[in-house]
Amino acid sequence: VERVYKSFHEPVLRGANLTVGRGQIVGLVGPPAAGKSVLLRIIAGLIEPEAGSVKLQGAEMVGRDYGARTAIQGSLGMAFQNIALFDHLSVGENLAFPLRRLARMKENEILERVAEELETVGLSGFENRAVQGLSGGQKRRVGIARAAITHPPILLYDEPAAGLDPVTTSRMFSLVENQRNRLKSTVLVISSDLDRLFEVTDEIAVLHAGRVLCQGPLRAVLRSPLAPVQEVLAGVEAPGVPSSIPESIPVAPIPDFIHRPEFR
Repeated sequence: VERVYKSFHEPVLRGANLTVGRGQIVGLVGPPAAGKSVLLRIIAGLIEPEAGSVKLQGAEMVGRDYGARTAIQGSLGMAFQNIALFDHLSVGENLAFPLRRLARMKENEILERVAEELETVGLSGFENRAVQGLSGGQKRRVGIARAAITHPPILLYDEPAAGLDPVTTSRMFSLVENQRNRLKSTVLVISSDLDRLFEVTDEIAVLHAGRVLCQGPLRAVLRSPLAPVQEVLAGVEAPGVPSSIPESIPVAPIPDFIHRPEFR
C-alpha cells in the first residue's frame, strides 16, 4: 500500500503506507474510526481510493476494470467484521458459494473442501446447519473457514473476535495462526484485542489520523517516541526477544491535490 487517500465527506486515509511480507501475519491497530476497515476494504478491492497504489503480489488493484480486479481478488480471502454470512443458505452452502463462483471444481470436490475447512475450524458435520441457529463464535468460525475455502495466498481478517469472550477470542486467533501455517498465506488482521492479537503477529502497524505512523515487530514499535503510538499501545508489555527490523516506515508528504476543501 503506497500513499493511499480516501474520504467520505471528511478525510479518512491521508497517504497511508503499509507493507506485508510474504508469509507474515501483520496486525493493523489504531484508535476507533481511524480508517482500519476502510484500508482493509481498499486492499480487497471493495472500495476505490482517490489516490494511491495497492499491489497484491505485484498486481495493481487501484484503477482496474471489473474483470482485472476480479482476477486479482481471486488471490485473497476476507473475513468481515459483521461476518456477512448468507442467512438463506446453510453453513455448507455459505462455504461452497465462493468455490462455485470462482473455482473450477467438481461438485464432489467442493463438498470435500467444505468438509475439510469445517473440520479445520472445529465445526465438522455443520454443513446442513442453519446460520441463524449458530452462536456468535460459531458464525465467526464459519467466516474464517469461508475466507480460506479457496486456499488463497492472502487472507484479510477484520475484527475476527469482535464481541466474543476471552476464551473464544484466544481460539479465534489460534485459528488465524493455524490458517496461515496450513495454507502458507500472508495475513493482515485488524483487532481491538491487542494482547491476543500480538500473540500471533510477526509485525504490527499503527494507523492514526489516516496514516500508518509506525510498523515493525512489537518490541520495536513499543520504542516509538510518537505519542499516538504510545496511546494505542498503552499497557502492552514488550516481548523479551530483541529485533533488528526497522521501527517505522516513512510517512508520505501530502500531495497538492489534497488541499481541496473536502480534504481540509
